[in-house]
Amino acid sequence: MITTYGRWAHVGAVWLFVVGVLVQGYLAGAALAQLGGTGDFGAHVSFGYTVMGLLALAVPLTALVGRLPRRQVGLSIGLLLLYIVQTVLPNARDSAPATARP
Repeated sequence: MITTYGRWAHVGAVWLFVVGVLVQGYLAGAALAQLGGTGDFGAHVSFGYTVMGLLALAVPLTALVGRLPRRQVGLSIGLLLLYIVQTVLPNARDSAPATARP
């Protein structure tokens, strides 16, 4: 029974992550000065570090709770690792400018 709910929770977490990616794209575009934005990426950054972080963590956790196949769990963990790399890159701007170009 808990496996069924875990699988449905996984599907929900994945779809919320997809919606979050779309929201992140909108927030980044709305901040671009070339598109009439203020140039303030604060909303984009805070949404990315809070909501997207929680969703990136929820995806592999719900895959484990739902006892999904190893491949699905591996892909979910890969998504979490890619999120971690994405959040570390802006901080590498000073030490590795070629890697973290604006």
